[in-house]
Amino acid sequence: MQLKGEMSMLNVLHIQDNDVSEICSKLEQKRDEAPQFFLQSPIVLDGSELSGNALEFDFSALKTGLLDLGFIPIGVRNFPPAANNIIRESGWAIMRDQQQTPRTAENKIETTEKSEPATPETVEEASQTKDNKPENQANTAVESNRSDIRSAMTVDRPVRSGQQVYAANADMTVLAPTSAGSEIMADGSIHIYGALRGRVLAGARGNESARIYCQSLQAELIAIAGRYQLLDESDTTLKGKPAMIRLEGEKIVIEAL
Repeated sequence: MQLKGEMSMLNVLHIQDNDVSEICSKLEQKRDEAPQFFLQSPIVLDGSELSGNALEFDFSALKTGLLDLGFIPIGVRNFPPAANNIIRESGWAIMRDQQQTPRTAENKIETTEKSEPATPETVEEASQTKDNKPENQANTAVESNRSDIRSAMTVDRPVRSGQQVYAANADMTVLAPTSAGSEIMADGSIHIYGALRGRVLAGARGNESARIYCQSLQAELIAIAGRYQLLDESDTTLKGKPAMIRLEGEKIVIEAL
């Protein structure tokens, strides 16, 4: 056998208080907005924004609530070490703390980190060979938000159902169609020169200036910087047509190319 580490994209639940009932109620609302997207979805609990006492948080109750709602509790991060024994006794794994991306909205699931477990054959990461420093100190606000995007990734073959392709710290260009059941993600913008089907997530690490461009909009789900929308529930008239998708505040906007 082989035991290997690999990157798997997960939903991250950021909590602000100790009210487990309120958390579960809001999660239920989110789940009901997109049940196919969230069914059996893995959840990581993040305590970096918790205003209450972490030692008083009921990890067991939240775990039970997540399971009842159809989520899969995975682990916790960004809680004080003093809470570790309580966390372990509640059946949660303790994950490495991570630097947090600035957030502009409260009480939401970060769907930018969503995916089914990936395999080495289905995950492709962009190379990160370019310098990460902005070349021009007088960059505009949009350029400043994108200063962490180091390179571009090109996919020149169809993305099949069940495949996940992720461009880390990069924009992505797909020169072939994507299939229903596939998932493409990028920390920057995504360009698809073919039919866009399956799930597409741009700005996966919180880049709100990221955009999605496609020649034929047929996606199951579209997301930018954690804001998501099911295409079937959209009132857009651009299904099957060239489109550009962007964020306007907290709202996803679909426009003709």
